[in-house]
Amino acid sequence: MPDPPKPDTDRRLSVEDRLALDKFEPDDEPFIVVATDICRTCDTKPCLYVCPSQVYRLDKGELVYNTDGCIELGACGIVCKHIGRGAIRWGYPRGGHGVEYRFG
Repeated sequence: MPDPPKPDTDRRLSVEDRLALDKFEPDDEPFIVVATDICRTCDTKPCLYVCPSQVYRLDKGELVYNTDGCIELGACGIVCKHIGRGAIRWGYPRGGHGVEYRFG
C-alpha cells in the first residue's frame, strides 16, 4: 500500500521558494563593496559558489555583483582569500534595511 500524500506543510521548499518568502528593504548605502580589480586576480572565485542568493556572477569573464536580494549570510567575506586586501568589504545594512525573514 503506498504512503498517503503529505500535506503542503511537510513539503520541502527549494532555495528559490524560501528566498521568495523573505522581505527585502534595499539600502541606499552600500553594505557590500567589492574591489573587482582584486577579484580579477582570483583564480577560484569561491564567492560565486557560496552565496545562495547569487549576489555574485560572471559576465564576460568579469565578476559582477548585485546586492539586491542579499540574505546577509556573510559567507562571501569568509571564503574570500583576498579579504585581507579589501576584495570584499561586507557589513550589515543600516537599521530597517536589508532582509526580513518570514519563514520560521
